[in-house]
Amino acid sequence: MSREMSAKSVRILYIGRLDPNHETLWAQLHREGTKVEFASTQQAGHTMALASQPQIVVINTTNGRFSGERLCRTLGRRLPSTLRLLISEAGASVDAPCEMRLNRPFTVRKLREAVFKLLEQALPNLLRAGPFQLDLVSRILTGPNGKQHLTPKQCGLLTVLMRHPNQVISRKSLMEQIWDTEYLGDTRTLDVHVRWLREKIEPVPTHPTWLLTRRGVGYMLQIPELDTPSKDPAETD
Repeated sequence: MSREMSAKSVRILYIGRLDPNHETLWAQLHREGTKVEFASTQQAGHTMALASQPQIVVINTTNGRFSGERLCRTLGRRLPSTLRLLISEAGASVDAPCEMRLNRPFTVRKLREAVFKLLEQALPNLLRAGPFQLDLVSRILTGPNGKQHLTPKQCGLLTVLMRHPNQVISRKSLMEQIWDTEYLGDTRTLDVHVRWLREKIEPVPTHPTWLLTRRGVGYMLQIPELDTPSKDPAETD
């Protein structure tokens, strides 16, 4: 797959009964530029898959009247580069040839994580978290502030945070991963890079809403779409 491929060229095809609880996820992907198409039947889905050749196919067999395993095998033969996510009832056969599988019941967050993992596989050079998309090759960040070119260290720092959204990454871990050092006697370099990064991603860098500080611990990229708890009083600007 070409390194120049953008997220807007990605197509996701959803085959089967659409769960209303998952509509917010598909709407989010649409807003971020990923085209999502829907087919309610196996026949329609097979036809659409061959016509549009999506990078990802989500096959929902729950309350359906078709074999997800058979459809996975067929698509694997006809579209070998397409990644398949199979949604099935608990206790269903585990022999289906697919890249990822979810058995009910599962949360919307689990589905979102599965889809975004497949997106990362489909676009190995693009990293996504909430409204942010980072091209790891060109170091171009696309987000609410438009497109920004990052330095290698800024890109490395943001990469770690985007791969662990809503998780506090310690100063020690960041220094080890980005600067290849365990020395914590002076972390002003880290603080300066965080400030520079905020200038590129925050609407008001002095009052950050995305890249937050956890006092005495480290930093966190807060992504509200993941439905995590609100900001802790210990977090400061």
